[in-house]
Amino acid sequence: MCLAKAYPNTEMDEPILENIVGIELDDQYVRMENMFGEEKVIKGKVLKVDFENSKVVLDITNILGEGDVPELASS
Repeated sequence: MCLAKAYPNTEMDEPILENIVGIELDDQYVRMENMFGEEKVIKGKVLKVDFENSKVVLDITNILGEGDVPELASS
């Protein structure tokens, strides 16, 4: 099983999260959760999703800490 990895830019540095099973988006934030329940919320946007190579490329303004995590708008 190949789950997605999220990268902070197009240069494909170290992934900021691996084994991603879910992503939620709103106007300013991207919330990602992996298969172990670890969650990352970034202020930024998704630039590209490569399904063939299981990669999500992000344009990151800020990676938020636990106390800074906003509630995302429900869809």
